[in-house]
Amino acid sequence: MQIIAFTATMMWKRAINLNSRLWLGGLLLVCLLIITPEERIPSQLVSFAVLLPAVFLLTDWNGSAARNGILAIITRGDSRKRVRTSEWLFPALAGAVVSSVTVFAVSAPPPWQFWVAASLIATSFSLIFLMTEQYLKYAGRTVLTLMWLTQLTGPRQTGQVTELLLFTGYPAAVLLTDPNIGSHHPDSYVLASLIVVFITAGIYTLLLRRNN
Repeated sequence: MQIIAFTATMMWKRAINLNSRLWLGGLLLVCLLIITPEERIPSQLVSFAVLLPAVFLLTDWNGSAARNGILAIITRGDSRKRVRTSEWLFPALAGAVVSSVTVFAVSAPPPWQFWVAASLIATSFSLIFLMTEQYLKYAGRTVLTLMWLTQLTGPRQTGQVTELLLFTGYPAAVLLTDPNIGSHHPDSYVLASLIVVFITAGIYTLLLRRNN
């Protein structure tokens, strides 16, 4: 537990001390406010809160001096596993907590499906961003950015199958569901979130086994 907490602390200290991370967070927020249709900005800010901690903490974390320093002082295999656990768990928890606070500015109280979808997507995105930073750095960033931009600029939820492919927008989609326009039921996003997290966790586990 101490190693997990120590790794999380180092990730936070490194990110907060990098001006580039603060500029990155500000740039993403400005893009959201400029691109998103005005009536959807509040709900998209909630989804943004789910994703931002992973981007803030994990960008260029792999191969950083802080991470290499932690691994250099660890000799046991189980300790390395705890470091890897902290790398995705801390951003996931941060995303779930920040979005849970942000949502009350949009929906009070939000539907119960929001809590499940937000937590699962925070976990999935943390794992996905961690893997892309390690294996498909710039290509992965490009794909995730395009997915996020498509989510921001797309029409309001209308029940289309393609909406379920934009998993980064599930928390906002739950808040925007409207049976009068034929949108997906909130339970659909809970099920989709479960599928995404199982697939993501499975790929992450396979990659770890392949590299060990």
